[in-house]
Amino acid sequence: MDGIKENRQLIMKLSCVVSNIIKKLHIVLLIMLICGVGNDVIKTLTYQPLYAASMNAIMVNEANTYSQLDQTVAYIKTMNYIFNGQVANQYVKEKLQSEDVDLEVTLNSVNNTNQITMQVISSSKKNAYYGLKYLTQWYNSNRNQYNFPYELNVQTIYPISNTPINVHSHFSNLKNGCLVSAILSVFVLGVYYYFRDTIKTPYEIDQRIDCRLFAKIPHERKPRGKKFWIKSKQALLITSLKTSFYYKESIKKLRSRLEESATKHHYQVIMVTSSLENEGKSSVAANLALSLAENKKKVLLIDADLRKPSLNKIFSISSDRSINQYLEGKSDWISQIDFLKKNQLDVLCADANVEDAEEMVISDRMQKLLKEAIHAYDYVIVDSSPARFLNESVMLNELMDATLLVVKQDVASTQVINETILRLVNSKNNLIGCVYNGSVNDFLKESKAYGYRYGYSRYRRA
Repeated sequence: MDGIKENRQLIMKLSCVVSNIIKKLHIVLLIMLICGVGNDVIKTLTYQPLYAASMNAIMVNEANTYSQLDQTVAYIKTMNYIFNGQVANQYVKEKLQSEDVDLEVTLNSVNNTNQITMQVISSSKKNAYYGLKYLTQWYNSNRNQYNFPYELNVQTIYPISNTPINVHSHFSNLKNGCLVSAILSVFVLGVYYYFRDTIKTPYEIDQRIDCRLFAKIPHERKPRGKKFWIKSKQALLITSLKTSFYYKESIKKLRSRLEESATKHHYQVIMVTSSLENEGKSSVAANLALSLAENKKKVLLIDADLRKPSLNKIFSISSDRSINQYLEGKSDWISQIDFLKKNQLDVLCADANVEDAEEMVISDRMQKLLKEAIHAYDYVIVDSSPARFLNESVMLNELMDATLLVVKQDVASTQVINETILRLVNSKNNLIGCVYNGSVNDFLKESKAYGYRYGYSRYRRA
């Protein structure tokens, strides 16, 4: 079991890495383009054409060469060293009457025989051609002086080509630069995202966060619109037929655990918050409220995130009613409620008000609203602003019976999450747990058949 758990965690971490790299694909493409163009510019500026002169020759000595082929083939390595040595190159320079002679000599045996191919490469066609000629001349004329055991009998000298052997290609330069930069950038991003100090698996919450894991919400891909590359603007709700059974079941588990805890500790007013924005707290709050309403509970869902309200968008509510009217003293709060008849849910939406958000949320009228609401509803779910850098959620937490902290997979660092928890707990020790909100697909999620999940298998015959 431990091995399966470890493999599952590893796959989830790698999924996070791949997901993040895909999100940064535009940066990778930009790096590829810059490096590809840069590589082509450098290669073009430093390009030096090279020409090759080559010939076939036979190595002959006074003894029977064919009976000593192994020694002959082995001697070719020595000849490579001799022809690339300083003495041979100095001879060529004297013959060409130039010190600017660059030669690279290569000798190879043909099918492990005493027949060889000799190639001389230089940046000048003249140097390559005459270098081959003078090196052969130098070798044969100095056999006795240097005790060379073999003589070179030239068989064929091939005409030198006008085309360089290292053809300059802008496309090849661009391709190589892009390929190398892509590999390096993906590797660097992969290492960074893998070791980044975030919560990548639900198991890490109990290990690295100062709060227990309360529930797990799997990643649910939003349905596409008519054009597959455009995401649907509809919110992810458990009331939608397009929402998967697995996602709906996870919300029901969250609801069941909350109801159990609320019954035991008499919770009624529950706040849902997160450390940072875009962690899915509003979706969790909305679906939790819907699930409670489905379970025949009377629920009021309040949007207390006045800086960035979202419940009106989630439920597609277009009325002018909002909690702002009540908090500003312009009306009572009951008249500002939008009743969703289809879902049997009361929603108190909000209008954006960044300047006065803190004063309005922690005002006496908010306290009065909550005190009156607990007499009319079984549960009051409050969707608040992120709690790491804003004070509204911390101050609002003092009015709550319980608080749930949404932790989205691979978003906030563990340090930020723990600091958020400390802020909330210092305000009031009512944080009952973290809700893990998946951001990538869990490919190893449990998908057992109904019979095994609900215990029907116990009735099978042995």
